[in-house]
Amino acid sequence: MKHKEEYLGSKQECLGYLSEAFTKLLKNKLVVDGETVEIPDDKEMEYKVKYDNDVMEGSLSLKIAWANEIEEEEEEEEAE
Repeated sequence: MKHKEEYLGSKQECLGYLSEAFTKLLKNKLVVDGETVEIPDDKEMEYKVKYDNDVMEGSLSLKIAWANEIEEEEEEEEAE
């Protein structure tokens, strides 16, 4: 299930939010759209940093991903 929050603010506000979010993430207290973020300790992480900047706009994306084998197994059982 996807959860998302969006904000608009200055560079200082954005960096302040990222700093606070990172601190909460380390303490397992980060909440997005009412859901606590749970990054598993026993999974291999894939993490990416993407930067794009051209005449029209710029963007920076940080992404952390992992596989949830349990969910995949449950989906396979439901399909049978």
